[in-house]
Order: sequence, then C-alpha cells, then structure tokens
Amino acid sequence: MKKTILGLDLGTNSIGWALIEMEDDQPKHILGMGSRIVPLSKDDNDQFSKGQAITKNSDRTARRTTRKGYDRYQLRRAQLTQLLRDNGMLPEQMDEHLIDLWKLRSDAATEGHQLTLPQIGRVLYHINQKRGYKHAKSDDNGDSKQTKYVEAVNQRYADIQTKHQTIGQHFYQELLSSRVKGGKDYYYTYRIKDQVFPRAAYIAEFDQIMRIQKEFYPDVLTDELIDSLRNRIIFYQRPLKSCKHLVSLCEFEMRPYKTKEGKIVYSGPKCAPRTSPLAQYCAMWEVANNITLTNRNNERYEFTLEQRRQIVDFLCKNKELKVTHLQKILGISKKEGWYGGKAIGKGIKGNATLNQLREALDGKYDQWLEMPIQIDDKVNVETGEVVKMVSEEVEQTPLFRLWHAVYSLQNADELSKTLQDKFGITDKAVIDALCKIDFVKPGYANKSHKFIRRILPYLMDGYMYSEACEQVQIKHSNSMTREERDARQLSEHIELLPKNALRQPVIEKILNQMINLVNRLQQEYGQIDEARVELARELKQSREERDSAYKAINQNERRNKEITAKIEEIGIRPSRSRIHKYRMWEESRYQCFYCGKTIDLAQFLNGADVEIEHIIPRSILFDDSYSNKVCACRHCNQEKGNLTAMEYMESKPAVEFEAYKQRVAEAFEDKRISKTKRDHLLWRRADIPQDFIDRQLRQSQYIAVKAVEILQDGIRKVWTSGGSVTDFLRHQWGYDEILHTLNLPRYKQVEDLTEIVHYEHAGQEHNEERIKNWTKRIDHRHHAIDALTVALTRQSYIQRLNTLEASHDAMEKQVKEAGTQYNEKKSLLEKWVAEQPHFKVAEVTEKVDAILVSFRAGKRVTTPAKRAVYKGGKRTVVQTGLQVPRGALTEETVYGRLGDKFIVKYPLDHQSMKPENIVDPTIRAIVKQRIAEKGKDAFKEPLYSAEGMEIKSVRCYTSLSENSVVPVKYNTEEQPIGYAKKGNNHHIAIYQDKQGNYQEMVVSFWDAVERRHYGIPAVIMNPKDLWDKLLNTELPQTFLAKLPKDDWQFVLSMQENEMFVLGMEEDEFNYAIEAKDYNLLNKHLYRVQKLSSKFYCFRYHTETTVDDKYGEVKNEQWSFKIGKAFRASSFEALFRVFPHKVKIDIMGRITKA
Repeated sequence: MKKTILGLDLGTNSIGWALIEMEDDQPKHILGMGSRIVPLSKDDNDQFSKGQAITKNSDRTARRTTRKGYDRYQLRRAQLTQLLRDNGMLPEQMDEHLIDLWKLRSDAATEGHQLTLPQIGRVLYHINQKRGYKHAKSDDNGDSKQTKYVEAVNQRYADIQTKHQTIGQHFYQELLSSRVKGGKDYYYTYRIKDQVFPRAAYIAEFDQIMRIQKEFYPDVLTDELIDSLRNRIIFYQRPLKSCKHLVSLCEFEMRPYKTKEGKIVYSGPKCAPRTSPLAQYCAMWEVANNITLTNRNNERYEFTLEQRRQIVDFLCKNKELKVTHLQKILGISKKEGWYGGKAIGKGIKGNATLNQLREALDGKYDQWLEMPIQIDDKVNVETGEVVKMVSEEVEQTPLFRLWHAVYSLQNADELSKTLQDKFGITDKAVIDALCKIDFVKPGYANKSHKFIRRILPYLMDGYMYSEACEQVQIKHSNSMTREERDARQLSEHIELLPKNALRQPVIEKILNQMINLVNRLQQEYGQIDEARVELARELKQSREERDSAYKAINQNERRNKEITAKIEEIGIRPSRSRIHKYRMWEESRYQCFYCGKTIDLAQFLNGADVEIEHIIPRSILFDDSYSNKVCACRHCNQEKGNLTAMEYMESKPAVEFEAYKQRVAEAFEDKRISKTKRDHLLWRRADIPQDFIDRQLRQSQYIAVKAVEILQDGIRKVWTSGGSVTDFLRHQWGYDEILHTLNLPRYKQVEDLTEIVHYEHAGQEHNEERIKNWTKRIDHRHHAIDALTVALTRQSYIQRLNTLEASHDAMEKQVKEAGTQYNEKKSLLEKWVAEQPHFKVAEVTEKVDAILVSFRAGKRVTTPAKRAVYKGGKRTVVQTGLQVPRGALTEETVYGRLGDKFIVKYPLDHQSMKPENIVDPTIRAIVKQRIAEKGKDAFKEPLYSAEGMEIKSVRCYTSLSENSVVPVKYNTEEQPIGYAKKGNNHHIAIYQDKQGNYQEMVVSFWDAVERRHYGIPAVIMNPKDLWDKLLNTELPQTFLAKLPKDDWQFVLSMQENEMFVLGMEEDEFNYAIEAKDYNLLNKHLYRVQKLSSKFYCFRYHTETTVDDKYGEVKNEQWSFKIGKAFRASSFEALFRVFPHKVKIDIMGRITKA
C-alpha cells in the first residue's frame, strides 16, 4: 500500500520539508525536499530567542500613539485658533522672548492685572501646548520608576499650592531668579523642560485666569465660551474606546452556526477577566491540585483534600505561598527532604484580586470580601445527566459586586460615587485606594465564567484540571481517538491565520508559510496521508523558558571558557567531551558519585581508570543527555552493569547506600545537579516512565498545539517528533556527513580552511581532510535533511525507544537476521536503528545537492486598506481606497535646515558628534579645547559657555543632501521646518540610455511608496509607456524628476533577498532552466544581500551567515574565492558574471523572473 508522508522541521525563521513515498512501510521515492527561509531582522530573532517580547508591534503602536497625540494636538490648536479668531482674541504675532511670555502668563493669573484680548489668546495658546500629566489606572503598575515619577509630579503641585502660585507665576519667578548677564543680553539658567505638573494644576491655572480676566471682559469671556475653551478644546480628553470586541470566545462554550451566506461563525460567552474573583478562585484550586512533592527516595507525598483546601485558603489570604508556608500547612519539616520543584521554590502567587481589595479596604469594610460558593445539581441539556455546577448567584455576592464596580468603572469620580451610594464605603483613604486598582490591565483568562462554574465543583473535590474537564465531558487537549481521526472531514485548502491571530508576529509568519507550503504540496502531489513535525526548541518553549534558556546558554559559554583555560593549564587539549567531563568532576566534588573515591582530574580527562557513566543504562533508557551522566570510577561502572544507579547502590551495605543518598541530596540542594539528574540518580527500573520519549514529544505550548491543529485540518494523521530522536536517527543513517561532503570541494580552494584529521577505525590509522570549525548550521539545507529524517521516523521507533529493555530480544533477533557486520563498539540499539528502512546516503546526497533554498519574498510596498471604527459595538467602514505603506517611510531623526545645509542636534557625548561639524563657532572652539585637555573624559564634567550657561547639546552640520531628505514638519505658514532622512533603499534599477550607457536609479522606500501613491509601479520597466500616460497628468515636478527618462531601456532591478543566477552565460542558463538541471543551477544561485549605489552584494543561497568569519578570523577575500559571496562595485563587474534574475517558489522550483 502506497502513502505519502510529509516531514517538517519548523524553526523560528525556517521550514525544512521532505515529502516521501512509502510502499508497504518501505521508503520508495523522495518526491521533494527543500528549505524555506523567512528572513527576520536580527533584533526580532535575538529578542525571540532571548524570551523577550517581540517589540515590533509594540514599538509601532507606541509611535502611532505619539503621532495620534500630535495630530489631536494640532486639531485642538486649529479649533482654538478658530475660536480665538471668532472672538477677536487671536494674537497677530507669537514670537515673544521666553521671559516675556512667562511674564504675560504670570500677570494673567494675578489679581487686578488686565490683559488685552489678544494677550489672553496668546496665554491660552501657551497653555494648550502643554496641559499636564493626567493620571490613569494603568500607571499604577508597581513600577518603582513610574511611582517616583508620579510622586514628583504631585509634589511639585503641592509646593506651588503652598506658595499660592500658578504654574505661570512659579516658572516666571524661577526664571527671574536664574537670570545672568552675558554681553548685551540676559540668559536664564533655570530648566523648565522636565518640570512636569499634573493636569489639575493647569486646569486650576486656567480657571484662575478666566475668573480674573472675566471681570474686564464679561461680554466676551462668557460662561459658554469659557466652557468651550476649557472642556471642549484645551482640556478635552477623548474617552477610551471599548475593546470588548477583541475578547476571545470561550473555546469550551462557543458553538458554531451558519450565517445566511453559508459562512460558519461561532457564538458563546466571552473569556472572563483574569482578575475576576471566580477566575482567581478557580486558578487557586488548579494550583493547589497541581502541587506535588517528592523526597530523597523519589517517593511522592499524598495530599488529603483537607490539605488542598488549607492551601487554597492560605493563597486567598496571602500574596504568596512559599516552601516554608507549605511545610507548615502540611506539618512537615525541611529535614524530611520533601521537594516541590521550581514553581514552589520561586513562590506561588496568591489570589491577587482578593488580596488587593483586602489591602485597600484596610479592615474597615470586610463584609465586601465574602463570596460564598453554592453548588447546585443541574441537568445537562445535551446528555440528560445530572452534573454539579456553581450557582449563578455567585455573581451577586459582595466580593463579585465590588470587584465588578472597580473593574468596570474607570472614571475615578464615577467609581467614588458608586462606592458611596451602593456599597456604603465613605472612608476617603479607602475610596482613593480602590480607585487606584487596575483590574483591566492583567487581561483575560482562557475560560468563561460559565465554564468556570461548571468545573469548579470538581476542582474543589481535588480533581486535576484535566480530570475536572473530563468530569464535564470536555476535552482540554486536541488529541483524538482513531475513530474521531478517521471520521473527520479534511479541508482541501487550509486557511491562513488572520493577522494578529496569535499576537506573536514571528510565529504567525512561520505558521502561515507552513500552511502555504502544505497547500502547494497537496495541490502538486495530491492528498498527503501523514505528516510528522519537529519544532525548534525555541518554538516549544514559553517566553519564560526561552529567557531562562538564553541566560543558561550564556552562563554555560562563560563557564566553558573558564574550564577550557583550566584544562589547558594541566597540558591537555580541550574538547567538548573533556569540558563535560570537567563539569561532571566538579559537580561530584572530585570523587566517584557511587563509592566516593577521590578522582584524579588528568586521569578522568584522559579516560584512565575513570569513565563517564550512564546513570540509567542505555539498554534501558534512550537518554544520552548530560542529565543521565556522572563521573564514576571504572570499578563501579563495570560492577553496576545493567542496573540503574539506585538499584546498584541499594545492593551495597546500608552505610554506603545512605552516603550515596546524602551525596545526591547535597548536590541537588547546592544546585550542582539539576532536578532531572537527581531523579535519574534516584530512579529504580520500575520508576522509569514507560512513555519517557512520548513525554518529551508532547507539546504543551500553545504554538506547538496550534501547529498540529492547523495540519490536522488538511492531513489525516499528524505526529510530532523530538530533536533527540531526529539527531540519533540522522547520525545512525549517515546523513550527518552529507553537507560536509557537498561543501568540501569549495572550501578546499583556500588552504587555510581545511585540515587533515587523524583517527583510528577498526584497528587501522586513517587520515581525512575536514573543513575547520565545520557545523551543519552554516548551510540552510540542514533543515531539509532533518525534515527527511523526521519523515522516515515511525511511531514504532518511538515505542522501541520507550521500551528498550522489553524490546531487547526482538531487536537482537532482527539485527541477527539482517546479517550486517557492525563495529562491536556499537550498541544493540544503534545496530537496530541502522537496519530500519531509510534512503541510502548517496540518494539523499543527490537530492540535497539539487535543493535551491527558497527565501520568502520581500514585503509589498503598500497594501490596499480601508479604515473602520466601532460605533455602538458595530464595525463601520468610514474610508476606503487607502494605500498603507508596509514599512518605515523615513528614519526617526528630524533634521533642521540652515541655508543649504541640514543640521541635527546631538548630546555632547553622542558618538556621532564631531567637533568640527558644530554650527556655532564659539561653542565649537570651547568643545575642541575641552577635548584637547581631557580626551575621552571630556564630558564627564559639565561644560559651560562664555556666558555661564551649561552646554548639554550642540547643533551640527550633516552631509545630507536635498535628495536624501524629505520635509516632515511644517510651521503655521505651511513652510517646512523639519526634515527626515528617507528610509532604506527599496530597490536599484539599471537602465540603458540611447548611447548604450548604463544608468542607475537608487529608489528609496519613500520613493517607492510615492510612486504607488500616484498609481505608478514601484519598479518601472517601461519608461516610455509610463511617460505617455503621464502627459495629461499634473504631478509635482520634484516627483517627475525622480523617474527614469522616457528613452531609457530597462535592463534589470535588484531588491534585497531577490535571487540571481551568476556566472552562467545566456545559452547555458537557458538550457539549465529548460532541462531543470538543479544540480548545476545550485552552484550559481545567489541572493541579494545588500545594495547601495554601485555597490551590489550577493550571498550564496545556502549560506546562513553573512559575517565572513572562519573561526575567529574574518576574511572577505576567502568568501569571494570559495563562492560564498560576490560583490560588484561597477556595472562592468556586475555584467561580467551575466546576472540572470530568477524566482524560487516555496517548493524550491526555479523560473525566470
């Protein structure tokens, strides 16, 4: 029976794939292999690997928020201008000196001082520019910096209130007191910039100004005008938009139904807020039921239901449950050696909602902290069964009502009134404390209140979460029975994930690329019968785990460097194995872990009478990890044989056994060994999980579950595979050396890049030429080889690895029947794996050599869009036909202009600040003198001008030209006053003029967007046709000047990550394309790495790095010589290699572009 199997190797920015055909469980054909690369910026890749939030979306949101704020300020300013003009209050000029403006503002708020109407208008204009800090609940996030900032803001207001001053009067007095004379003018050293006041201070100042000036202009400054100025313009604050439509439906309670158009949509209750008392109480029970304790003998503590209830009660009354608290509740001591894992070690968070409210109420209104849980018997409408369920009345309990008021009422005045009227809470301190609580920010749980009410009774009976779900006939995982799997309807086309469906752009990109690939493969080869997926470690880890792993890797690298130096000190050559040995020697305190005999380091490193010992023998457990190895003397290793460490030590006298357990306990408590190694050291054969490998394959992270769920939509059987299994099988089948073999001929062209390695095999000496510092990870095709190994992996292999001991006889029989001669050093498992069906190395090598690495195309310049708003909870489209740029139009820095030169302000210690570029000659001389005197420490101490003013920043000339910047900021007369540098280059187009000369056009992303804005293609391939269309249009001359001339002929264009075949003449290239000679095209395929004017850099398509480093040596010339890179600095150099632009589709197929 034939079937097709797809193997997938998913990484953060790559997909390796292999599609094979099997017949009667024997591999017949490799239908296709490939590597798909999704380029990520270095920042995105690093941030994801480090466990940091990808900041791209949040950064864009922050910048968009800033732009919106500025836009709204401009709207307020325009409305203020119009209102002042209508009432004869608009000032003719606004160029007052700093001190004069603050004097005017101070006088406006001084009793008996009359200002003219235009002067009042000028003061209002000034207040409108900065209207103070407005406190929001979200600012109370526990951040000490934020808290100190708010305290400082409020303290400034308290200080001026004590002095009976307004903001204007305060700043005017401070400026006067800091006045110094310099030459003919006066200067003011007081710095207003960072002196932030609360919004209330500005409103108070406004009210005082209006009260005083109204006495002189009662007919103009009417109550209606003052109200418009105060509440509708200057201090107008738009209410926050509702985000309820973004809250997810509860996956356990939502139900599908069809619309009139036949579209399936879902309806049901939404997920409950995470701070809901019911959600918090449910979480406490989940946590309490999940706590497990094991002792030094690996025995598990048996909790009673009453103890679980005591734990929940403690969590509801305290902010945190620590190990000491748990020990007290259970009545156990530290000496007994009970261990509860990392979660308890770090402390389990208590009921945040209840604890916050209790703290705010301060013991004065504790009746509002009650939430009695009433459990009723309900009849399940679908099954007719009687089930337990928490009564709906729980939402009317005092605690729930108080929480809901604080949660839903964001306005402090409204909440204060509600607390007094409906809850009888009148204490001002309590009200203020409750108003500061933000129950919205923590977000939402993954369950609705309705579902929580269904499972809570079972959680309270001591069931684990999964067991409680089973009690209410709910599956909390996506696992299926064979009947369910065979009965389900498969989709012909898997739908792409909607934008922001996962709220994680890195993972969203890679999963959508996976969907595109699977759809194309099924379109080409028909229905795929089975898929196996291996996910990169980073994709399987949570954000916290990635962060922890990143820190551990860095720490290990530093430690390994220290160990390397120590090994070299004793005259031994360091290696990866010896570094591991050294670490084992240290963690065992320089002795055999079993008998306690002192171990000589040199002997251990050289393998003399001391060995690395597998705690659980490899014949019993498939685990060759560091966690399953210890330092042991040869005598103990041989005597232990096929026993586990625990079984071996139990056979020893009681004194030795107790000493062993003590060594394990001390090593674990001192954090010299991990919990995993501790467990291995304490496992008897019966303790080893029978599904040890399966447990490693289970995907608990949402992303892993999502990947399987997506594939199950279009493929009947979907399995997951683990990295350790793939590595083992790949090595035993000989696939490890394929990429080295393919790359060696290129590297041999440079003598310094290879070396002769001597080794012994079967009693004979051998010499082999190897690439120095070789790793498969420098070649993108390693993803495809891994995917092939994954595709060849069978569930039966996993089963054998799970039950090595039980499978021993069957494996031995199969190996003997095969009759293959093996090295005696190979284990039975290694021999058995080598006999399993797989493709020959030569066949795989040929397929890998034909792989053309596929890169995801660069994003579009713009995308069509429409603008929608939500009115009354309904989405309403208010604007269509928009073109949205798909990147940054300009760089962030804003430049000024002085004559024909562009200038920018730098802090004195900025790395781009060059003294010779400083605009002011006097300041330039002062800065140069300081640098001459103190060198690198020039600006550690303040620098002052001749007038005594501190110099903190300087204006500098730049080398920017008119063509490289665009105006982005304008004054009230619509004249440009601020400029920004255009964004990165979008592409470079090369044309040929009438004389046959090549002409280059460097098109920035700004220019490309501008072209799309006017309905012109970003890349212009037919200049004459374009100019014919533009004859009757009225476009700006500045734009038309940036277009290619009408008599130019398009030759080619280059954009980052576009693919080119280099070094093949026209006839040879055409033949290779027609013949689909991928093995030949593979040698000449390059991608565009980076571009600038007459500087074109290409990188060989299989290369994963671009740093041209070989070990610790950086050498570009080596890269050019072995074909890893190509660079052209002229038209002649570029066309000498016959550049042919091509397209590589997602399946790695090539076509002319």
